[in-house]
Amino acid sequence: MMDMIREDIGLMDVTTVGLGIGDLDAKITFAPKRPVVLCGAEIVETMCKEMHLSVKRFCKSGDFVEANTLILEAYGSAAQVHQVWKVCQNILEYLCGIATKTSEMLTQARLYNPNIELLTTRKIFPRTKELALQAVYAGGGAHHRLGLYDSILVFKQHRVFFDDKASFEAQFRKMKQQFLEKKIVVEVENADEALYFARLGADILQCEKMTPEEFSACVASVRREVPSVFFSATGGVNEKNIGEYAQAGADCIVTSSPYHAKPADIRVIIEKC
Repeated sequence: MMDMIREDIGLMDVTTVGLGIGDLDAKITFAPKRPVVLCGAEIVETMCKEMHLSVKRFCKSGDFVEANTLILEAYGSAAQVHQVWKVCQNILEYLCGIATKTSEMLTQARLYNPNIELLTTRKIFPRTKELALQAVYAGGGAHHRLGLYDSILVFKQHRVFFDDKASFEAQFRKMKQQFLEKKIVVEVENADEALYFARLGADILQCEKMTPEEFSACVASVRREVPSVFFSATGGVNEKNIGEYAQAGADCIVTSSPYHAKPADIRVIIEKC
């Protein structure tokens, strides 16, 4: 975490040094301008403590926080306060934005399916995954895949390496046996592919870029023959249409939409003590 602050500080805070205010006692406070699902307060608390500020935190990640509710306050020198100011504000704004959007999308979906889950993808800017996933979980969501190592997801880009269906099917069954503790997920693009893989033994069918109508028809046709299979809707699912996919029979939504949430507005006040 200190690396994030050091990146911003560099060799010195030229403005604070130039004004000669660095040794004065100061206080910094953080509060949202609008209601948010909070995420990042613990990170900000740790950062402030690492910069030797005294900290009081009043809320935790996952809390719904009304506008102007005090999240955290910290005390120290003006130099310390100015060093943590913008990095801490950025963390709160970006993570609260993701957490709030995750919560709002999940709330919409559960109007139609109380048991549906929202799972976010690994389609995220490199080196931000850990922070973003904290925000997703704070908003009530979960992860789809942490990476290549934690789940099995078969794409058509894998299938092109097999010369025929028979060799692919044999290897698919071998994989299912070898990794018997893992659920096998397969991305499909139409109802015919979905039924084929359900018959082959896929546990979850990830339906890519189907319209809600196509998705609903796919779920109905496959479940008549293989009722145990789970369905996820992915590709273009966002806050405007998530309810339609929930209503169409999705067990979960797989999306990167929360990662693109507008950052929350966090008000920062710095005062002389």
